[in-house]
Amino acid sequence: MKKLIYLIMVFGLVFTACEPMDEINAAIDAQETPIAGDADYTLTDDDYDTLGLNYGSFSSEDDAKSDIPALLTDMYPVWGKGSSVLVGYQLYIGNAFGIEDYYLNQDDYTFGGSDLLGFQSDAVPTNYLADILADNINYADEGDYAVAKYFQFTGSAYTVTPEVLLEENFDYGNVADDITVASGGNWVAHSSSGYNPAGYTTADLSMTDYPTSGVGGAIRINNPGNEDVNTSFSPVSSGTVYYSALVNLGTVDDGTYFIHFMEEDGSYNYAARVGAKDDGSGNILFGIGASSSTLTYGSTSFDLDTTYLIVASYDIATGKANLYVLSSALSYEPSEPLVTNTGTAGYTLERIGVRQGGGGPNANIDGIRVANTWSAIMSNDELDDVVIGDKTSKVMGYTYTDGAWVTAPERFYLVSAEDFDSMGEDSGQPGRYNNFGSSTPPNDYLPTFLKLKFPYALEGTELDVAYDYYSSNSGAQVRGNLYTLIDGEWIAYSSTISTVLQFGHDGNNWVPDNTIKYTLTAADYTYMADQLTGNPDYDNVSLPNLSNYSDFDYNWTEGQVVEALGILADHLSPAAEEGQKYFFTYLLYDNGINELSMSLIKTGGVWVLNN
Repeated sequence: MKKLIYLIMVFGLVFTACEPMDEINAAIDAQETPIAGDADYTLTDDDYDTLGLNYGSFSSEDDAKSDIPALLTDMYPVWGKGSSVLVGYQLYIGNAFGIEDYYLNQDDYTFGGSDLLGFQSDAVPTNYLADILADNINYADEGDYAVAKYFQFTGSAYTVTPEVLLEENFDYGNVADDITVASGGNWVAHSSSGYNPAGYTTADLSMTDYPTSGVGGAIRINNPGNEDVNTSFSPVSSGTVYYSALVNLGTVDDGTYFIHFMEEDGSYNYAARVGAKDDGSGNILFGIGASSSTLTYGSTSFDLDTTYLIVASYDIATGKANLYVLSSALSYEPSEPLVTNTGTAGYTLERIGVRQGGGGPNANIDGIRVANTWSAIMSNDELDDVVIGDKTSKVMGYTYTDGAWVTAPERFYLVSAEDFDSMGEDSGQPGRYNNFGSSTPPNDYLPTFLKLKFPYALEGTELDVAYDYYSSNSGAQVRGNLYTLIDGEWIAYSSTISTVLQFGHDGNNWVPDNTIKYTLTAADYTYMADQLTGNPDYDNVSLPNLSNYSDFDYNWTEGQVVEALGILADHLSPAAEEGQKYFFTYLLYDNGINELSMSLIKTGGVWVLNN
């Protein structure tokens, strides 16, 4: 009845007070029995927004204890002392482990004995990586990981200063003639001299950004034709040599080579022979022979009467020749040539030859360049030295243990490019770019992948999995998470958990409260009776009645009830920490059944009355 009277007072105050909420709270808290309530509540997205928590979670329990009371004051304005709310919320507990990637730089490779951007082929990177990580990663916690990313050459490697050995623009005036005549002897015949000679045309070829372009005329070859011609450059006996030319083919036949490297004049040791033939549909297939006249042709068709830039290379040490056919000048060498052929190694190159052979094309050739690097083929600028040699990209995992970086343990697994490919290479799948991202989250793929990768893993097995991840905000990075095999499924560690905090009203404010509210059951009375049987301090009460009737009676003193409920609290919460509270609701017989309550707190390891 008292609560009803208080509520009537509350509504009266709403309509009469200048500060209604303050007076409501003051009026309620001033009563001997304020309005009390119990509730369970889980924070919503709107609640986190109100608290300015854009990530939808608290970063610590202390922050939750500090911030949540203001929400409860707004939500339960008329509740007073004795009220409690069990609040569910999201708590960020941190990642399973820290991880970062480190890309080695030139200083690191120099430390490893290499002046090139990569370890030499005979180096052992693990002799250096731990020290490199220690020097470059400023902070790490015990158990953190680092992924070292580096290059290592697969064979010999060296630097080359880019040099243009020949630049031929065919700038020989405005009169068409034989090329040997027009060039004033720069071009000489080495086969069938003067018979169906190679010609000079005043029409030049050009291509944007190609340095030897749009000047003078061009050399003209025909089918049938007989005379073959060449021009010289400084001899080269080591490394890889490149030549390039603008070509425009008017017709093609059944195929033969039409441009190539030569040794000295009169030698038939030719290298990097480039040819062309009909693809069967009136278009062009280009091919190359490293040393033999038997060419390997590509499968890509090209158009007649179209200017292309061909680039051929010959590796003197291996005899390998590559051919590239480009529609525009490229500053970098493509990772894959159009076609490759391997033949005789060891030629000393000093001439470039142009051939008119049976089955060859009718074509104009212009802008011939010879150089020792791709970069020099494409530019007349002063260029940086170029590293020559094949290298591979590698990764190695390390963990921070006892203040040092050591090789990662077996429980560490780094997802490889092949692993990403196995998850699908189409658009919208991890193998497309070999990384996860917001549209391809790791938890959508890794549980299935790990199940297939480790089909015999034992229950409870834990793996620390690292993987490449692309974020639109921070770009490419390495991330990782702990996965545990539970009931046959790989479950990811969650850095944010759902948990609860209880808050109680102390008469003035909402405060964190660990009180457990508990109403005794019949089994609880029986348990207390059993535990107290034989204790002489309870000879004044009937322990059988406690068990049979599930209530205390008027013979029990307050101290005896406190001790009995303390025994029950130890039974209910054997691991309760210091300061834990219980609010028990129990029955007592005294001229009828009465429902009473008592609060206990664990102090000094003992449950005592909490006044």
